[in-house]
Amino acid sequence: IGVLSDSHVPFRLDALPRSALDLLAGCDLILHAGDLEDTRLIAQLGRLAPVYTVRGNIHWSYSTGTHDLDLPEAITLKLGARTLWITHGHLSFGHTMVDKVLQFASRPTLDDVNRIIIERLDRARPPEADIVVFGHSHNPCIENRAGVLFFNPGAIVGTSHFRGESRPPSVGRLTLDGHGGVIPEILNLPA
Repeated sequence: IGVLSDSHVPFRLDALPRSALDLLAGCDLILHAGDLEDTRLIAQLGRLAPVYTVRGNIHWSYSTGTHDLDLPEAITLKLGARTLWITHGHLSFGHTMVDKVLQFASRPTLDDVNRIIIERLDRARPPEADIVVFGHSHNPCIENRAGVLFFNPGAIVGTSHFRGESRPPSVGRLTLDGHGGVIPEILNLPA
């Protein structure tokens, strides 16, 4: 399963990088964890594999008509013995605003931001979901918590310099072994 998030096309990138599409080629399924913004990317990704995508948090792009806000907030998929839940990570406009205020008030690290999102998603996830895919922070993350895998592929756009930290553009891959096992991978895009 190819996993990507936070592509922000066309506001931060003109198009998906060829290297991202190359990394997703050969996947049986593609998940986009929101902030694709231009929904035409769904058809582009759909040429590689079936695609499931969720909306991102509210961006000022809504007024331009280019946005992903008509997509579902979350999707639950049964994948063999596993149940996957995908959402962007913010869950509401209120949480988006809290996340923005926290960035300036408490000065969290990128890992702190993922911890805050994981706490939120652990409370909100369907009880049967044992894989939770999210984005929002632009920070890749693989965390197992009480039998639940929390997986953030990072962002196609990477992170700009955030409190002295930066992350390269990345996508993720989840390999299900057919016996209930899952292997999560973060794949950085070549420079």
